[in-house]
Parts: sequence; C-alpha cells; structure tokens
Amino acid sequence: MFGLIKDWWPKVSILNTEFSGMEKKNLKKWEMVFGDHTILITNWWNWNMTGSADLYIDGQHLDQSTEMLPDTKKPMLKHNGFSESIQSIEVFVAGAFSVKISVLVNGEIIFNDQLNVIDKFLLRKKG
Repeated sequence: MFGLIKDWWPKVSILNTEFSGMEKKNLKKWEMVFGDHTILITNWWNWNMTGSADLYIDGQHLDQSTEMLPDTKKPMLKHNGFSESIQSIEVFVAGAFSVKISVLVNGEIIFNDQLNVIDKFLLRKKG
C-alpha cells in the first residue's frame, strides 16, 4: 500500500501547538485536496502514551482513533458516504521513527508517505 503514487504531494507540517487549552505535542498534519474537498489528517502523541489521529473533510470531524500501536493492515481512520465524489476514505498508519500515512479514497491511493528501509523491514516482520 505504501509506495509510488500520483504526481502531487499534499502540504505536510510538523509542529507543537495547542487546541482548547490542551497542548498537543508532536502534532503532524497532512492536508490534501481531492476534487472540491479538503482532507485534513492530524496525528499527535506524547511520552505519556496519549494522543490521537483525526480525520476531517471540509472542516467536518469524521473519525478519531486514540490507538497508540495500530494494526498496520487495518485502516486507523475511515468514513463512508461523505459525498458523491468521496464514497469511502481510509487512512492507514505505519512508521518506525515517525508517523507515515497512506490515504485511500474510493479504494484508490491518493497519498503515500515514503517509507524508509527500517519502516519496510518492520512492516514485513508484522506481515
């Protein structure tokens, strides 16, 4: 699932910020446009083993996961029936030293973070 995809890359940022008075350490955001929709995926974690991954489309919060060690073979975030153009969206998570995602819309990969050698090795060990 992780690998080469289309010719464009979404805007990705890593920062520390605050939401509702709660500091979200190690916040990473992926923002991409699909048709006339804006997809935003966020992930944050801290050393107390708390955090979350969140899925937004056009500003609507559609899914959240607080799993700290997700199953890489199952989507961590997903939603069905958002619109005519986004019938389904699934977000898979992997990565050894940083969070990497793969995003599928209607079963097709629209974004993949590049995996390094260690990420690929660990994915093979799990599979």
